[in-house]
Amino acid sequence: MYLFPIIVKKSAIEGSGVFADTDIGEGEIVWRFSPEHDLIKTTEDYEMLDEAGKAEIRKVGYVSPTSGKWVYPPIGDAARYTNHSEVDNNLTAVFDVAVSDEPFFVAKKNIVRGEELIVNYVEFDASIKKVRPEWMVK
Repeated sequence: MYLFPIIVKKSAIEGSGVFADTDIGEGEIVWRFSPEHDLIKTTEDYEMLDEAGKAEIRKVGYVSPTSGKWVYPPIGDAARYTNHSEVDNNLTAVFDVAVSDEPFFVAKKNIVRGEELIVNYVEFDASIKKVRPEWMVK
């Protein structure tokens, strides 16, 4: 879940995106997995879903490199709109079990209010490391 005030609005990258609603300092933790809020599905549970259910989870979630489970935000969570860029991302995935069992995202630089929060999915999504989705293939 996002730890700073954010808003969702139209993105120049794709559809809607998540934007900082306050300034965020370099090195600040911006998003962290919350077991009371975020959702998890085992690979077995994921495989039992119909294709529409699988597509929805693939769109908004990731396969954890630590647990091997699907991690995704609940309906209504702004994190569902976090966009990807391999070059222009201003958040980076950090792995530190002292902070979280899952990767969390830290500001790579100072982020100003109104700036879109962007991650590089390749840094943390084990499913992308195996097979890149069609939308990532250029």
